[in-house]
Amino acid sequence: MTQYSTILPRPLTNASILEWESTAIEPLEQSPELPGLSLVMPIYNSGQYLEKTIRSILCNCLEGIQIIVVDGGSNDQTHEIVSNYIDYIDVFISEPDRGQSNALNKGFSHAKNKVLGWLNGDDLLLPGSLTKVRKAFLREKTQVVVGNAFMTEADLTPIRHFKFNKKRLKYETLIDYAFNHLIQPSVFFSAEALRSIGGEVNESLHYSMDAELFLKLSKRYNFIHLEEDIAYSVYHADCKTRGKRAESICELAMVQSRLGEHNAAKKTLQILIDLYNQQKEELELSTIEILNNKIDENAAQICKLLEAK
Repeated sequence: MTQYSTILPRPLTNASILEWESTAIEPLEQSPELPGLSLVMPIYNSGQYLEKTIRSILCNCLEGIQIIVVDGGSNDQTHEIVSNYIDYIDVFISEPDRGQSNALNKGFSHAKNKVLGWLNGDDLLLPGSLTKVRKAFLREKTQVVVGNAFMTEADLTPIRHFKFNKKRLKYETLIDYAFNHLIQPSVFFSAEALRSIGGEVNESLHYSMDAELFLKLSKRYNFIHLEEDIAYSVYHADCKTRGKRAESICELAMVQSRLGEHNAAKKTLQILIDLYNQQKEELELSTIEILNNKIDENAAQICKLLEAK
């Protein structure tokens, strides 16, 4: 059987080769009835991870797939990477933007297909995922499909396997989003659904635009669970929600409050209070340890002086 490695372009760096590229391609039956899917990639200086991300998309049947890359004017190796795969990219925009949400809206404005999704420049799709998602939309006649996903370290070591179910995809569960959140690259929705809640993501949000979008959708539609592993969400040191955790928590609480879910907002803000108390305690313990060490050093010096006398 044909292997992915035989049909993919030569990588710019061997470190970008994915472990499943050496596996055989599973034959996937295509159907003219399958809805088209537009995948938006909002990126900015994503060169460290971007080639793996693009190669993960290419380990999917691209018939009926529109790939839209929206770059915020990167000054790293992003353009070199995009150039290596430009034949597979349907729309490429590179210009300064007002952040990730603005980039997403630019991308969605170019989308031509019925099904939409987005993939950040450091996340990965698993082989055959896009066809599985499209088949689910066709089979279920639905507006939103959510697959299972892994959160991983930068080296793709799994941190947690997110397996969803019908109850976990209800608004009443998802509103407690800090504790019951989705994995963004495994969520796909129809263009019709996006239009029904305003047609775009909230550009005033920089961390929780996906949370607000999914919560609004879950209020209006039943989410269909696809019992398949769809994506890897890579949780590395440069992730916004990791490096700016306090800001992301505050923004999520604001989203919940705007939806009228004040108890959920309070519960989210309690995470911030707990983090503060934890860091305060660690700082106090660290300070005590430093003082104790200093006392021990001073005592040792006094003993030496006494012995010398």
